[in-house]
Amino acid sequence: MNFWERVDELLEEKEINRKTLAAEAGFDASNITKGIKNANIPAADTAVKIAGILNVSVEYLVTGSYTPSATEDSIAKKMRLFRKYRALISGMEMLSENNREAVELLVAKLASASPNEESR
Repeated sequence: MNFWERVDELLEEKEINRKTLAAEAGFDASNITKGIKNANIPAADTAVKIAGILNVSVEYLVTGSYTPSATEDSIAKKMRLFRKYRALISGMEMLSENNREAVELLVAKLASASPNEESR
């Protein structure tokens, strides 16, 4: 699948027509048909506009794959950590205030007694 075929697929998925995309990105809609036929990739500035309109990366449009940015990767790691400890958090919320404070104190003591490990 080439750049324009991916664009066409996303247009269908997002229920946007070629004419609307072309108008928003500042090119003629016939360029999509020509691009698919010739397997051409547009100029970088046009590709960036198209990617923005379709809410995907230029990398995805060009290669069909996606490499998350460092920020996105960091957010994904934090979400995995949250999911891992969600049950513990729910259990803590069910404790009385005194018991919750006792657990928090115990965790703080354990954390200060051992070397700090980075999140996995």
